[in-house]
Amino acid sequence: MGAGVVRMKNQNLNQCGFMLLSVVFLTLIVSLSAQILLNANSKVQQRNSTLYLTAINLANEQFAEIEGQNLPAGNYNFLGNEGDLESRNGVREDSEPTKFDVSAEVGEGNLREVKVTVKWNVGGRENSIVSKKKIRAR
Repeated sequence: MGAGVVRMKNQNLNQCGFMLLSVVFLTLIVSLSAQILLNANSKVQQRNSTLYLTAINLANEQFAEIEGQNLPAGNYNFLGNEGDLESRNGVREDSEPTKFDVSAEVGEGNLREVKVTVKWNVGGRENSIVSKKKIRAR
């Protein structure tokens, strides 16, 4: 009877060791998967913030252009030269660049309110910023 009890205890210890080892491997696999997903998410966020900053720069360029040319009141769409309103930020060189649509509304009067809207699409989702500024007419 004593030998049977010892044998049973050894089997339980082996099963406990196997279970502990499987928990360690499972934890390792889950943590590696989480790290890969978080890294991919941060790259997407970085690309989106870079495109947002590019849109802000385009809006500021349009304010400077409107002020420099002293454009009359009205609505304007800016097409730019080839590649002026495109960005490859955060994208491979062989992929399609992100295109920006820039439009402006210029108000009337000596101190004109100018509203510049910049729109772009990423993954079928439309993004936009609207920026306003007062510009003195010359």
